[in-house]
Amino acid sequence: MQTRDGYLWLGTYGGLVRFDGVRFVAFDAGNTSGLASSRVTALYEDAEGRMWIGHENGSATMYEAGRFRPVPLPESWGTGKVLAIVGDERNRVWLVDEEGTMYGVADRGRLVPASGSGRGLIAVARTVSGEVWIARNGRLSVLRNGRLEVETFGDAPEAGFVQGICGSRRGGLWVSRNGRLGRWTAWGWAEERGEAPWGAHGVPVMLEMQDGTVVGGTTEAGLFLVPPDGAPVHFTRTNGLPQDWIRSLCEDHEGNLWVGVGSAGLVAVRAAQVQTPAPPDRWQGRPVLSVLYGRDGALWMGTEGAGLYRWHQGRWEHFGSESGLANPFVWSLAEDGAGRLWVGTWGGGVFVRNSEGRFERPPGLDELTVPVLALLPGRHGEMWLGTGDGLVRYDAGRVEWYGRAEGLQSPDVRAVLESPDGTVWFGMSGGGLGRLRDGKVRQWRRKDGLPSDYVQALWQDDPGTLWLGTAGEGLVRFMGERFDPVGPRQGLPNGVICHMTSDGRGWVWLSTFGGLIRVAKAELDRVAGGGPGPVSAVVYGKGEGMPTLECSGGLQPAGCRTPDGRLWFATSKGLVGVDPAQQKINRQPPPVVIEEVRLNGQSWARQPFAATEPVRIPAGRHRLEFRFTGLSFTVPEKVRFRFRLEGVDREWTEGGTERSAVYQYLPPGEYVFRVTACNNDGIWNPVGARVSFRVEPFIWQTWWFRMLAVLTGAGAVGGGVAAAARVRMRRKLERLERQQALERERARIAKDMHDELGASLTRITLLSQTARSELDDPALVAPVLDRIFDTARELTRALDEIVWAVNPRHDTLDSLATYLGRFAQEFLAAARIRCRLDVPVDLPAWPVTAEVRHNLFLAFKEALNNAVKHAAPGEVRIRLETGSDGFVLQVEDDGRGFEPAPAGDPGAGVARRGGHGLDNMRQRLEDIGGRCEIRSAPGQGTTVVFTVPRARHSG
Repeated sequence: MQTRDGYLWLGTYGGLVRFDGVRFVAFDAGNTSGLASSRVTALYEDAEGRMWIGHENGSATMYEAGRFRPVPLPESWGTGKVLAIVGDERNRVWLVDEEGTMYGVADRGRLVPASGSGRGLIAVARTVSGEVWIARNGRLSVLRNGRLEVETFGDAPEAGFVQGICGSRRGGLWVSRNGRLGRWTAWGWAEERGEAPWGAHGVPVMLEMQDGTVVGGTTEAGLFLVPPDGAPVHFTRTNGLPQDWIRSLCEDHEGNLWVGVGSAGLVAVRAAQVQTPAPPDRWQGRPVLSVLYGRDGALWMGTEGAGLYRWHQGRWEHFGSESGLANPFVWSLAEDGAGRLWVGTWGGGVFVRNSEGRFERPPGLDELTVPVLALLPGRHGEMWLGTGDGLVRYDAGRVEWYGRAEGLQSPDVRAVLESPDGTVWFGMSGGGLGRLRDGKVRQWRRKDGLPSDYVQALWQDDPGTLWLGTAGEGLVRFMGERFDPVGPRQGLPNGVICHMTSDGRGWVWLSTFGGLIRVAKAELDRVAGGGPGPVSAVVYGKGEGMPTLECSGGLQPAGCRTPDGRLWFATSKGLVGVDPAQQKINRQPPPVVIEEVRLNGQSWARQPFAATEPVRIPAGRHRLEFRFTGLSFTVPEKVRFRFRLEGVDREWTEGGTERSAVYQYLPPGEYVFRVTACNNDGIWNPVGARVSFRVEPFIWQTWWFRMLAVLTGAGAVGGGVAAAARVRMRRKLERLERQQALERERARIAKDMHDELGASLTRITLLSQTARSELDDPALVAPVLDRIFDTARELTRALDEIVWAVNPRHDTLDSLATYLGRFAQEFLAAARIRCRLDVPVDLPAWPVTAEVRHNLFLAFKEALNNAVKHAAPGEVRIRLETGSDGFVLQVEDDGRGFEPAPAGDPGAGVARRGGHGLDNMRQRLEDIGGRCEIRSAPGQGTTVVFTVPRARHSG
């Protein structure tokens, strides 16, 4: 049963199970207070959203607002199994036992329906009007106004045997009677579906689906689907069911059918979106490499070692050496203007099928031995061959080569396309993109801006724009001598493009190494044109009927479109086809539920959460985890999430398919965590779910404690002055002994104040003079005042850093970690960069001197500044780890990276990134006895590691 919150609930003899499409959560009498029994035999959700649970021993349980409680029943009810629970037109709940006896929970009345001559068949149904019907051993009764009435269908009661019943969405009742199926209403038979496919079998469970299909489950003959139009479908152990005994049926909100099967558990029945036709020999276990539609209506498939296949009007034919096809490795196919089939092979040359159905080598190509990887009929009767050694133009025995002699590098041609103006484009594995125009060849590679040198598919859209499919970098749009990528970095689910085509409905289909991908053409243009990602795409995988996720690529043609609009693709496990006209978009956004809040790995609060009172988190440093789910069952593994913590995250975080979010440390305050989800077709829930919580402060972090501390300090000033006078002479000697160390510290503070405050004050003075000179023109004054404000804000921050560095209260590792974490969050948030903190909850109580804190902070600040200024990262991770010898502070970004300076060549590092900042960081760490390591590579981000030995930081 699916409840209104979106969960699927399963009643089993081992307990009650909640299912979200990915995770099963079990409730039994041992782990759940209030559950009357672990053996569950009936489920029902009433009009108020309460779930009723019937048990094998005759007891019942109610689930409401996250709590279970037993339902009080009189002893007279007995201990028989609760077979069904149902509500009538007045929302009164009735329990039905396995003998068909009905018990009203509210008025404790008992009703016994009329019985027929059969045995052991009890079926219960509720109509949309609230009428409750019960079929008992072949006889049908209806509950109206608290009374049972026998339904005779206008016949004598003994004239018909009722095999099964279910309510209809259009009103009335579907009835299987005497081997026939029809819809019965108060006015008689409203619809007939003829002979029931289950014959004389009893149908104890029936269901009408959203599309009008009537589903019948039997105890020994399997499952039957009777659509409004078309032939019935029968499932048994021979074609997919684990058993033929059907216990229960349920259709979820998205139209998926769920079947409880005997002792085999839960089975989902969905319409296959992908066809997988195959010859009787199943391709001899070999991959299908190429597929071509012939003008006679046949499909031709080339394989890796199993020869050539033809499929036409349901009939399969195989061609091999007996037909003259000497090489069974068929990598490419084409049909020329005369209707002749061309076959390109791996190392065996090219063959043409003659009028007698035999394959022979064309004149001039009989000595060809290089692999023929792509074939394309030209607009003027010629044939273009893509080979491992270049592009070949063949015309009536004349052969023209375009390869290394024409200056092509790595001319391993995998795809060929001819534009309407006669330009021939070709993609190469390792050689990038090539163009042949007016007899001249041009080549583009990575050094020319092409994202990948491995181009293995080409497609030209209706406006004439060229699209490239690469082996790793996804799609590339070539427009105006510019390459615009739409690949994994822009959100494309897979970067290995094997084939691409349009379905004529506004969608582009891609065969990839990650299944089939369907994406709107407008979406590709938007992202290629610089629009924000990620690109919205739909993936067809094993859940949609794909035999494998690996499609065949690097060969032409790896797919085709037939006149009826169907699309066919080659895969490593056979041929697959889709009909775009039959593809239904799942427009049901998934309900989102925050299930649990966990604190330091332990459960702290569970749903349902109070609407008015926030969850309270105790004071301290905690690891806070939110666990949530999105209730979409069509392809649950493709449900994606976005989350945001108000007060911390300025933007939504793309969480992917992970169903949890973790925050390492949150200062005291009020927060709201929000999460939303989208289904397999990218339809987002516009509302999502939220939970409010409050992180409590320590007592010394409260406002009243700080006020009390100020007042207490003021009262102690007088006594402190007197005490200071008495010990002044004694401390004078101590000051003299420490004079040298203090002079060094003063010099450092003076230098910082001169560098930070002096420069800022000078800038404010100059800007103020500029503003005064421009007072007559407000448009000129405004930007100057803005700069004065920014400079003053920087001055305040610099003063705060200096005060923090010299304040002995902060001479602890915990204080250092807190300050660095808060600074990083504020600094990166201003740059719109995600910040992830990984700091232990409990840090050792180590002292850290002001000198160490000062130098480490400036180096840390320099590392963050370099990441923001040079790396363009999406996220920066900060990790603090402690050991017996000291601690390690690590700053890691996922930005563009750089080539670090080689050993002994510091100037090279300056030239590559960061000026003298990298040397400054190393010098500051050396000054405190530590070391700074920098690891980076182009395109792989940068990691800066500060190692501080305990011998220095502990004073």
